[in-house]
Amino acid sequence: MFKYEGCGEIGSLRAIFLAQFHHLQGPMIRCQWPEDYISKETFDVLSRFIIPKNEVQEQTITINSMGFKISGYPTYLKDKKYPRNYLLFNLCIVCHPWSRTVQFEPFVRKLSKFFVNLEKESEILSTEVEEGSSTSLIIQSILAKVYDDINTQGKTVVIHEKNSLHLSVIALGSQPSQVEECEAPMLVKHIGQFQRDQFDLTTTKILPHINGFNPVSKIGALADVEVNSVRACIQNLLYHKVVAVVPVFQYSNIYTVTPHFSVLCDDQFFREELQSFTISEKSPSLMDLYKFISSFTYGITLKDICIRMNPLRLGFDERRLVQFLVLKGALRRVHKYPVYQGEDEKTDPLYNWFTSQFNTDQICIKTGLSTQELDFRIDSDPNILVLWK
Repeated sequence: MFKYEGCGEIGSLRAIFLAQFHHLQGPMIRCQWPEDYISKETFDVLSRFIIPKNEVQEQTITINSMGFKISGYPTYLKDKKYPRNYLLFNLCIVCHPWSRTVQFEPFVRKLSKFFVNLEKESEILSTEVEEGSSTSLIIQSILAKVYDDINTQGKTVVIHEKNSLHLSVIALGSQPSQVEECEAPMLVKHIGQFQRDQFDLTTTKILPHINGFNPVSKIGALADVEVNSVRACIQNLLYHKVVAVVPVFQYSNIYTVTPHFSVLCDDQFFREELQSFTISEKSPSLMDLYKFISSFTYGITLKDICIRMNPLRLGFDERRLVQFLVLKGALRRVHKYPVYQGEDEKTDPLYNWFTSQFNTDQICIKTGLSTQELDFRIDSDPNILVLWK
């Protein structure tokens, strides 16, 4: 079967190599495994991408050309002891041109930094560059082990003298559903556990605005990023399970309790999390929280429940609590879908959205109307029915 880039298939490593910039010979492949997999002619054509300018360093670069998909992590070491005062190398993997490479990027980055440590300790990269030298044989043996272990086991342990490194290929999940402009992303992993170079510039710009309340459209406006780029970034973060998306929060929203809530209530950690949404020194009681949650049902808005129960007096933040419960699957948002059933053809473009295919969140985002304005328009026309689902 024909495969193409973006088909989602995962292939094995075809090769692994370490390229360097030599002060006399220029760009060169120092070592590779299997041997001679990338020919000198092919490398010479691609070398300006594999050994890029010094400004493009310490970030993953992927090239798909001439039947090879090459992903590497160019690394630049500045020191007066080197000719030209720097050492430049790139640890690269070679995959099929149709293969996904994102699963290999973390171990390529870690292996590159492992070679940096070896260079600082024993100058393994900057001495005896010639093919067949003792240091080149050491590098090649490391690359061969990584290549064999990753392809057969998905993990490996690299050991050189007193240094050791555990490497593994990240597990890839299924492709998440399309992100809507009206959905609000929220972080489910602490950003501190990631390195800054793991995020591209656009993702770095939008991360401060991801709080579980700002919809994708608002994040784009706040970060000054085109909304489709924001959606693509959120899609990528979803894939890596850094964020989750929930419906945008509004007090006019209607929610219903799911059967999963009773299952979660048996979990001690979940009960402790429920009581963490406090806005006072005293944690709210589980009984008050359960009463609040069990009040959600069809036909009753969040505003109605808050007026009756007064979360502020009970000592918890209903906004954060509701988004948390939706994320956990304990609450489900009930959406409102307007349907025009009149016989007269309307010239107002707003009526193009009243087909039962779009909920009011989506319509508000696309038209710029507020929830109150849209509800008024819907309520004013007796020929518009509303589906709740």
